[in-house]
Amino acid sequence: MTHVRATTGAADTLAKLIAWFDDRFLHLNALGAGLVAELSLNEQGLLELSSAARRGMKALAERFLQDHPVVDGCGLIFAHSALGTESGRLEWWVREDESRFARYSFGVVPGADRYYDYEQHEWFIRAFHEGRSAAVGPFIDYLGVEVYIVTLTVPAVLNGVRVGAVGTALQPEDLEQALLPTLLACKNEIVLLSRHGTVLLSNTSAFLPGERISEPAPGCRFEELSTVTDGMHVMVRD
Repeated sequence: MTHVRATTGAADTLAKLIAWFDDRFLHLNALGAGLVAELSLNEQGLLELSSAARRGMKALAERFLQDHPVVDGCGLIFAHSALGTESGRLEWWVREDESRFARYSFGVVPGADRYYDYEQHEWFIRAFHEGRSAAVGPFIDYLGVEVYIVTLTVPAVLNGVRVGAVGTALQPEDLEQALLPTLLACKNEIVLLSRHGTVLLSNTSAFLPGERISEPAPGCRFEELSTVTDGMHVMVRD
C-alpha cells in the first residue's frame, strides 16, 4: 500500500476539496446546458423530445462519461409537469466499462411494477422545486440504478422555466479514489461529511464512512464547503 506523506495544512486541504467539487458542478452545469439545448416546447408549453434530440443527448452524455471517469452515470430527469403526463421520463446513461456506455431504463409508469418515483427524491426536489444545486448521499438508489451512490444535481432550465434536473451519479469507491489522497496528505484529522452529517471519507479510523456526526467531536470544528455543494462540510481536528 502506498502511503501519502501528510504535509498539507487543513486550510489548503479544504481549499482543494472546494475546488474539486466546484469543478464537478461547473462541468455538470455545462452538461445541463448542452442537454437542455436539445429540447423544445410545443404550442402548449410542454416538452418535445424528438429522435434527433435524443441522439444529441446520447452523444453529449457519452462524451461526458468518457471525459469524467469519476462519474458513473449522468443525464436529464424530467418533471412530470413539464411533460404534461403522469408518467415520468429520464434520459440517463451509465458506464458499463471504461469505453462502453448504455442508456438506463427505469420504471416510470405510476402503479406499474418497480415504479421509480424520482420526484420524491431529495436530489430532485432541491434542484427542480427549490432551484438549487444539490449533493445528496450516499444512498441506495432503490428502484433506480440500484447501487450505492452520491448524486449531484442542478436545475434543468429551458427558456427561463425549470423542466427537471440534470444530474451525475458517483459511486463512493470512485469518490474515495479521487479524494482520499487529498485527505491523507492533510496533517490534521479531517472528515468529509454530507449535508446530513454522514461520513463520506476521512483520514482517520476514528470516523468511518456511513457514520453520522451531528456535532463536532471534542477538539474539532466544522468548516463548510462552497454553497454549490448545498451543505457538504468537513470536520477538522485542530
